[in-house]
Amino acid sequence: MDFYILKKQEKLVAIPADEQNCKAYIENGYCYVDKVAACNERAAIKRLEAKQSKLYRAPMLLLLALPLLIFAWWRLSY
Repeated sequence: MDFYILKKQEKLVAIPADEQNCKAYIENGYCYVDKVAACNERAAIKRLEAKQSKLYRAPMLLLLALPLLIFAWWRLSY
C-alpha cells in the first residue's frame, strides 16, 4: 500500500495515498515530503527515515575515507 508522508513542524504523518485526503492535510498546514510503499503508517515513516539516513551516510563515509586515500597515495608515491 502506498502512503504519503507529510510534515508539520517536526511531526511526520503517514496517510494512505489518496489525493483528496492529501489536499486536506496540505490546506491544514502540512507539507508533502515523499510517497513510500509500506504495510502500515508506522512502517511508512520508518522506511522514509531509513531512506534519508542512507542519503547522509554515503557522503560521510567519503569524507572519512578521503584522508586515508590521500595518505595511501602519498605513501605509495615515495
